[in-house]
Amino acid sequence: MDGAAVKRDTIAARRAGGGTDDRARRRRHIVEAAVRAIEQHGTGAGLGVVADQAGLPRPHVYRHFASKDDLDQEVARLAARMLSAWIRPALTASGTPPRVVHGIIGRVLEWAVEHPNLYRFRARLGQFAAVPELSRAGIAYLRAAGYDVRPPAHVVAGVIGMVDASILWWFDHPEEMDRAGLTDRLAAQVWLILADLLEHLGRPLDPAGELTPIDS
Repeated sequence: MDGAAVKRDTIAARRAGGGTDDRARRRRHIVEAAVRAIEQHGTGAGLGVVADQAGLPRPHVYRHFASKDDLDQEVARLAARMLSAWIRPALTASGTPPRVVHGIIGRVLEWAVEHPNLYRFRARLGQFAAVPELSRAGIAYLRAAGYDVRPPAHVVAGVIGMVDASILWWFDHPEEMDRAGLTDRLAAQVWLILADLLEHLGRPLDPAGELTPIDS
């Protein structure tokens, strides 16, 4: 390999940010900076603000992301993982089915109130990363009630969409009800959807029965 070729390879490696681990670390650093920028400045935080948060010149961001949309998708995925981690303790709680649903909705709203801009951003990009985890939790609860069924993914996704839309509406109309009222309303609506699903399966779930999820 001649000297010019070596130089070209060295420049390409530098632009790529080094090895695979180093590139992943730099991407993660920029995504976390974007999360901070959105938390502080809203969902419209521009690339310049993100670069400032990351301590990088703006052009350097594009060394690690193909486009602003590529970065946005990574940020939305991280926000979805953050929300999933926050609600996870509620997915193993014992109680009656309506109380379990109420606890999950309460955790979601608590996170949304704490991170309103990030919640808006995640919901805007339609992140449904929680569908598999919520489905698994539903299976564990249903197994405790004697069912051997999987909640349809489209139903779980629909419930997530309804909850997102309701919370985003509430962000813009906080005078309509307080957080406790919204939690109660959403929990009741979600329970009605789940109860109707089980009714169609031919085995209604007793709303007064105590459940403790059973893992597979």
